[in-house]
Amino acid sequence: MSRQRTRLVLSDRQLQELTEAERVQKSTKLLKRLQVIRLCTSGVYTRSELAETVGVSRSRASDWLNMYRDGGLDKLLELNKPGASPSPMQAADVQEFIREQLDAGNIRTAPQLAQKVEENFGIQRKASAMYRWLKKLRAGLRVPRLVNRKKNPQAADDFIANLEEHLVGLELDRSRPVRIWVQDESRFGLHTIVRRVWARRGVRVVLPTQQKYKWGYLYGALEIGTGASEFAYWSRVDLEISTHFLSQLVASEPDAQHVVIWDGAGFHPKPHCHEIPENIHLIQLPAYSPELNPIEKLWDVLKDELCNRNYDSLDELWEALSAELSKHWNSTAVQRLLGTGTVVSPANATWKHIVPINAS
Repeated sequence: MSRQRTRLVLSDRQLQELTEAERVQKSTKLLKRLQVIRLCTSGVYTRSELAETVGVSRSRASDWLNMYRDGGLDKLLELNKPGASPSPMQAADVQEFIREQLDAGNIRTAPQLAQKVEENFGIQRKASAMYRWLKKLRAGLRVPRLVNRKKNPQAADDFIANLEEHLVGLELDRSRPVRIWVQDESRFGLHTIVRRVWARRGVRVVLPTQQKYKWGYLYGALEIGTGASEFAYWSRVDLEISTHFLSQLVASEPDAQHVVIWDGAGFHPKPHCHEIPENIHLIQLPAYSPELNPIEKLWDVLKDELCNRNYDSLDELWEALSAELSKHWNSTAVQRLLGTGTVVSPANATWKHIVPINAS
């Protein structure tokens, strides 16, 4: 079967207009349109070859050729004129709707977005067109942060809003230093932690893993003011061990008063219910709100470092874990990890109110 070439016959005046338009055109998009018309005048290209040469789809090249045949250069370049009708997708309410849907985590696929836009605004667009708008909004596939459905968002907001007042209300002895800790525990075991890796296209990476249900617990605390850190390994979690870890914090600076911000785990001692070490003041986070505790980021960092590796014993795991923890045994690393989160900012704002001026 012979190939059908596309030929466009132009007058000398039309050729001169085309040449001048190409010379002065600054828009890459419109210059491609002009190139398609010029290539058509040679009569040696098929529609597919035209599209491939210019770098567009065959249907797009055909559309541009038809536009020129119908209305000449004015029609071909009309998008370069001010006042052209904008896409209904550009409307402010449509863009705001898409942003809200993305921020709420309601969009998982481009076809899903196209369906929602049609249902709410009557705008029909193919799923392929939705990818362009997702790219414009700098959207990308993200793994949602899981939140317990029992969480009370208002309680979390109130905690942050009242934290500074709560710290000041402790009425600590201003003749002694004060240390504010964020504390938590995390379980680590011999079950392989799997994380994604980079790989060349076409190469399937094989990762040996093991399923061993043997684990221990890492108690950790990061100090907001000085960047100090305290850690301890235990085979279990309970009231006795939690109380012992509080004593470890006190021992790190016996002359100071220690404020500990932690969650309401059942194995954490409660004021007025359990015996608490002297010089310890406890502040409990709202239920189901682990994101408020900055130390949670440390567990993610550690698991990223320990992932895709197998350990034969807990002692071997603790050795590897200690090597990673050693990077956080200095103020620079801890302060960088703490950042300026929702708990850290109010605590820092309160520092001048609750810590003696001469405290180091």
